[in-house]
Amino acid sequence: MDMNVELAYQTYRKLLFSIAYRLLGTVTEAEDVVQDVFVSLHAADPDSIDNMKAFLGRSVTNRCLNILQSASRRKETYPGPWLPEPLYGDSGSGSEPGGRIELEEDIGYAYLVMLERLSPLERVVFVLREAYGYEYEEIGDMIDKSPDNCRKILSRSRRKMSDAGYTEALPDERKQAIVLQFVAALRQGNIPEAINLLADQVVIVTDGGGKVKSALRPIAGIGRVGAFIRGIAAKETFSHGVAPVSVNGETAMALTRIHLPQAVWCFELDQASGKIVKIYAVNNPDKLIRKYKNV
Repeated sequence: MDMNVELAYQTYRKLLFSIAYRLLGTVTEAEDVVQDVFVSLHAADPDSIDNMKAFLGRSVTNRCLNILQSASRRKETYPGPWLPEPLYGDSGSGSEPGGRIELEEDIGYAYLVMLERLSPLERVVFVLREAYGYEYEEIGDMIDKSPDNCRKILSRSRRKMSDAGYTEALPDERKQAIVLQFVAALRQGNIPEAINLLADQVVIVTDGGGKVKSALRPIAGIGRVGAFIRGIAAKETFSHGVAPVSVNGETAMALTRIHLPQAVWCFELDQASGKIVKIYAVNNPDKLIRKYKNV
């Protein structure tokens, strides 16, 4: 690898991966985008690039935008809900379904789910402005829009995210405690105690990708979700192995069988009641069994 390309890779790879992952919601595609950008950098004459960070950011953004526009059509025919691919961290227990990717900041799972409400352009503008503080002129250059147009797109994106309940919440120790109680209750077979930790308006969303039997629509309400969990327990699914796992910087739950991941559940807490209000169950094996390299 050329010395200038190698230096750029070491300097910006984590930033570029975090941008790509926020935009795409998939680890594999984000890795591929970053790799493709650095491969193409060889042909771009690195010595002639005045602002390497801006060049790489624009390259990653353009590739992600193309993927998003194509993916939005694919998701229309996706069997059931599409959920982002979990990004595994280090909980210190060694129980992660895959390896880990180290980032300088955490990217909350519920945040990624809410980003799915945005159009590809809205998502790009929202992420670049809100998460990375890009100026409207810089964003406009990346997506071929005027600064005023970018402001309007951002306003629309913020409104959609607000309607979805998005807040810039800090890591919540109370949430970690509730999730750990939930995992412990399931591990002990105490299903009533686990259900007692759910809010009345709880919703569970499952993503099997058409490869694993999963609910094709969200299951809403304590009655239906409780019945769903009791049904899983009756099949002794929880008895095969449940454990806390670090996902997107937060405590989640992994379901395993013979030491292989069967699902990862991510959680969202109701701030008023302090109970679990959303469960995102990733069952699609393509989003679970991976060996991640450090980025």
